[in-house]
Amino acid sequence: MPLVKPAPPSVPTSTGNSLQEPRLPTFAQCPRSTFTQDHDDWYHITSPQAFPDVDICSTCYNTTFRDTPYARCLSKAGPEPKGLSTRCDLSDRWNRTATLWLFSQNKPDLDLLGRVALMAPDEDGACPNLNLDDPIVQKGGKPAVTRTWYCIYDTATASHVEDLTVCSACVGRINTIFPSLNGIFRPILAGKKVQATCDFVTAQNDNDGRRGEHYLDQLIKAEQETLKTGRIDTRQLVAYFKKWAPIPVCIKGDPVPQGVPYYTFPTSMPTYAACQECYTTHILPLLSSAKPPIILQEMKPHTSPQGFICDLYSPRLQTWFHEALKSYNMPAYKQKLTEREAKAQEVTLRLGQLQLRHEQLSSQARLYSMQMQAAQTAERVRAMQWNSSAYHAPPLDFSRSTAAMNQSHQALLQAEMVEQDYKMVQKEWRELWE
Repeated sequence: MPLVKPAPPSVPTSTGNSLQEPRLPTFAQCPRSTFTQDHDDWYHITSPQAFPDVDICSTCYNTTFRDTPYARCLSKAGPEPKGLSTRCDLSDRWNRTATLWLFSQNKPDLDLLGRVALMAPDEDGACPNLNLDDPIVQKGGKPAVTRTWYCIYDTATASHVEDLTVCSACVGRINTIFPSLNGIFRPILAGKKVQATCDFVTAQNDNDGRRGEHYLDQLIKAEQETLKTGRIDTRQLVAYFKKWAPIPVCIKGDPVPQGVPYYTFPTSMPTYAACQECYTTHILPLLSSAKPPIILQEMKPHTSPQGFICDLYSPRLQTWFHEALKSYNMPAYKQKLTEREAKAQEVTLRLGQLQLRHEQLSSQARLYSMQMQAAQTAERVRAMQWNSSAYHAPPLDFSRSTAAMNQSHQALLQAEMVEQDYKMVQKEWRELWE
């Protein structure tokens, strides 16, 4: 009989719905991070498990999911009931972290995102940094509240790293997204409720938010290593938190209050200030190098009763700093910083003037709008009175409402022009000086 050759092994083909190489998601600047109404372009997770209470706006869907295999897990939702306020769940940082993790791990569906988004708060409630009604949060701060707090546990010293406190809401999400790390954060003081701040997630402050993202990056690395080796090793994670948690976050060009230490050149440039974060990031590695720049030996920690503004926070300032180290030309470096400080004062004054002018024009526009509405009401009442009268009505006079309307529009136009000037001043500062 003829020889029957076995069929060659099949080669898997790529399809639009199959998950192949992991890819990192892209996130949009979500336009619906606060509750909003009257939108009919929401998306829900519907497959394989439905999460009808997870709402994703069209912008986030198009940016993060549309051109990925995960698009098959989402469907456009029906119209929301009239008067119902909804916010996009993908604007939440923890939900984005869950999305980042499931993308990077090539998860087959969006189940993790749905579970994290619908996590109910415990008895202590949500993360205090997400309470947008709190005046401290509105200013970009971290409110101190009394509740159960968690710290990462250092098994080497059998103690907590107490410089980093995390609320139970954030710990719950860490344990859900990174189950291999479950238990590395433990309650302090045996779960006793004390006052502290959450150092992981912030809603408003980009500076603290940047530090929180670095913390999340370390958790991702630890989870990846645990999955790779099959055992938990938190030594690098603990070392990172011990190094960075005590260091205040650089607040860039904003004034730092008095009493906060910084580093300066007490002899050659006593007005110079590098915050602790920038010193640790940019200067300590130079001091630890084989040939540390001699001039850095002069740098000393210092505190000032007037506070300070960091002179090392931006790429431009860092470039100037490294140029000065190479050239040893500290007078030229000092001159650049002096000119920049003078420009900063000029810009601050100009922005303050423009902001005040914008507020004045906006207030005038509102006043003229109220006058227009009052005049229109009076004109309608007068028309109704003449309609019920037996006498011939004179022509209606719309001059008052028309004049008020024109004044309101003029004030709004002027306010828009001032706003454009404000943005131009900011743009010039960012591009030429910051």
